[in-house]
Amino acid sequence: METLKLLFLIYVKPAFAFSEIMDRGSWLIAAGIALVVSILFFFTVNAKLDTAYQMPDVADYYSDSYYSEVDPQLAEKYQAEALEKYAEAVRSKRTVPVVGERFFKFFSFEPASFYRPVAAISLFYVPAVILLVSLFAGIASFGLLLRRDYAVLGTCTLLAWSAAHLPFAVAGATLFGTEIDPNIWFAMWVASGALFGVLMLFALRTVFGITYAVAALVVGLAWLSLPLAMYFFMFVSPWLLSPFLLIMAFVYFGGYLGGEVRGFGNSFRQRQNLNRFLQNATINPRDADAHVQLGLIYLERRQQTRAVEHFTKAVEIDKTEIDANYELGRIARSQNDLQKALDHFAIVVEQNDKFRLSEIWREIGATYLDAGMLNEAYEPLEKFVERRNVDPEGLYYFGKLLKAKGENDRAREMFEAAVESAKTSPYFRTRQLGQWAKLAQKEL
Repeated sequence: METLKLLFLIYVKPAFAFSEIMDRGSWLIAAGIALVVSILFFFTVNAKLDTAYQMPDVADYYSDSYYSEVDPQLAEKYQAEALEKYAEAVRSKRTVPVVGERFFKFFSFEPASFYRPVAAISLFYVPAVILLVSLFAGIASFGLLLRRDYAVLGTCTLLAWSAAHLPFAVAGATLFGTEIDPNIWFAMWVASGALFGVLMLFALRTVFGITYAVAALVVGLAWLSLPLAMYFFMFVSPWLLSPFLLIMAFVYFGGYLGGEVRGFGNSFRQRQNLNRFLQNATINPRDADAHVQLGLIYLERRQQTRAVEHFTKAVEIDKTEIDANYELGRIARSQNDLQKALDHFAIVVEQNDKFRLSEIWREIGATYLDAGMLNEAYEPLEKFVERRNVDPEGLYYFGKLLKAKGENDRAREMFEAAVESAKTSPYFRTRQLGQWAKLAQKEL
């Protein structure tokens, strides 16, 4: 029931729903829900499309053994009539809009193939998404993301697919006995896929903390794995890819896949257990750290409102909580509440002027720069660059400050250093730091 509630919550608050799925969802239950929705969808929408667009089977019109032993002449007449009926059925058959018969090279409307979505998502789509995220987001390597996030992304993806197809499956069941233009059924089929893509934008942003632009790129390219999966399934026995066998394999091999991490499912359970532990710890009115850790988790999921709630509670418990003040300052700066940001940063500096490898000075200097207070921004940015002379973001900000003060030669040095630092950074940080290199190059 809890998973069903999360499924329906996707329609109202998709980002919040996927965050809750990460904390309380179950891959097995999500797979079961997807299978039920798939059966309903395939035996309504797909069944109508199969009748309308599928190529007629000659066996439905002609049989070699019919009349052959009784009357050869009658058999020949029957054969001609049957083949004529078959030819007429082929001529009058509707074609799939836009793509025509090429559609059936990779897809099928066959109702008995209801098991394919669960298998395609589990074996093809989710790994493809993780691979693309590792390539375009620069978060971590494919192997690490696969071990860490396969189960949680698989759960979110299965529920996203279910949420996208459930309304159309219900509509199909309601309208099944009515005469409707097949193109309308096809529009429902396309709309369900489009809605799935939209929901996956929220899922990827929540699971990986990536931007909507990167998420859209990943969703667009990962779609290609679905026709590939369907083409593959045309040559593989359905028994081999039965959802029940997949579930059994997942349960059985969960303790071995991934080596030291003890399987995909174990990583998912550990993450959920940590979150539950932190939620329970917040009951203690004196435990500010639990709120900080929860805030960091929600911040990584792009759930800023929930993150602020926990950081604020941490500060209410301990006004000098250094991590909470730092994050609240950064959030306030992103919302252009610059004085509030500086107030939080001041509390951080009083306790540790080298906090986060001196990044506190970069944040203070950038905040003064945003406020147009060039003289006040100079000292903190200069101090940060002296301590971290290979940080592209800090070099960019200092270069921008020097340019505003008319020190163009030094500004050029900072911008060139920012570009060079981004280029020579570790591969997994190149994309993350690339934005500052682009901004610095633009200033140059």
